[in-house]
Amino acid sequence: MITTIRLFNYKIYLQEFLVIFFCFLLVEKSFIWFFSQNAYINEVAIKALSIAIYGYVLIKVNDLKLSEKIYVGIFTALMVKLLLQSLIEFQVFFRNFEIYTVIFPIIFTIFIKSEMRKMNADLLGFLAGFYLLSYLVFMALFGHNFSFSLEHIEPNTGPFSGDTRILHAHSIFMLIIPFLWYLNKFINKQTIQSFLLFALCFTIILVHQHRSVWSSVIFATFVYFILVLRTNKKALTGVASFTLTSILALIIAIYFVSATFPGLLSFFGERFSEILNPSTDSGTGGFRIEQTEMYYNFIKQKPLFGWTFEGYSLENPLVDWWDANTGHHFHEGFVEILFYHGIFGLLFKFSFLIYIFFKSFSRHLSNRAVVLIPFCLSGLVFSLSYVAPLIFWGHVGLCLYYLESNKTFKS
Repeated sequence: MITTIRLFNYKIYLQEFLVIFFCFLLVEKSFIWFFSQNAYINEVAIKALSIAIYGYVLIKVNDLKLSEKIYVGIFTALMVKLLLQSLIEFQVFFRNFEIYTVIFPIIFTIFIKSEMRKMNADLLGFLAGFYLLSYLVFMALFGHNFSFSLEHIEPNTGPFSGDTRILHAHSIFMLIIPFLWYLNKFINKQTIQSFLLFALCFTIILVHQHRSVWSSVIFATFVYFILVLRTNKKALTGVASFTLTSILALIIAIYFVSATFPGLLSFFGERFSEILNPSTDSGTGGFRIEQTEMYYNFIKQKPLFGWTFEGYSLENPLVDWWDANTGHHFHEGFVEILFYHGIFGLLFKFSFLIYIFFKSFSRHLSNRAVVLIPFCLSGLVFSLSYVAPLIFWGHVGLCLYYLESNKTFKS
């Protein structure tokens, strides 16, 4: 008898659950924190998992599609090149493992896509519930110091932001998935439950004040409405209903907040204005611009394949906040891949998102793809402020699976 597990009304086989749990969900830093409150151990575990996944993909390479085999072949050729470079120039096996982790999301994307294809799984609704529930549990356990003050607090490792927002932007960014999922459910069915869950996601994203996430949400919502109106003729009624309901809810919320917390609306207005004027911000906005300008001078010196190991050990030209030989702690995903792996690495890693962008012009998109495409493309906006986390690329793999699958999903 085959053992099955039911989660959020989704019935999956035990073997599938183990793959999803250990090779997908545990990559999320806020989720793995439930099991180990040690950032170093968690980081080492994810690095070990990345090696195991790469080995598994190599063993199962014959099960992949031709395009996926080409990606794996190019990635393997790059690893051989880096291995030989490390042995010849530095006389060590692989001098800096982080040079591998920067480009590993390519393999992770293919791994998740191929595993979803084998399972014929429909995970999107489950992921929406997972992210919302795990956020609520995390804040209940670790979020007691949350406030709007943005004061510095410890810790600033693992999933923590290092201030009273508690959670890092990486984890709040993932809440765009339930945000879009429940928005899409309301557009299609106009149920009060869907709208309340959407409003909860919106409120969570708002109060955590990560402007990079705010920008990503605005972009993702804009793309979502374009896709849903173009691909679903019945969506116009739902959009009209959503607009009227949102205006009513917004009026009530503004009235309540103005009466209860005077000054809070102007506070959020000032925070939002910093998105349009990042250089005037004394915080991370100005630092990101300065870091980008500084490192583009290095990128121009080795534009094609980047600095690799040599760049990792290069003395940080901007600040001395981090220990030597720990890399450069980039605030922008594009700069990181360009610095370490050059234009080749940039096109190789972000080619999945380019493909998703062109597929978004199709008029025959599944309901799941209409939700995931905006999230994946918002990763381009998020990458202007942070390096997208590994689990984001797992969701990219899931999106590719939905785009290429015409099967009836089991749930």
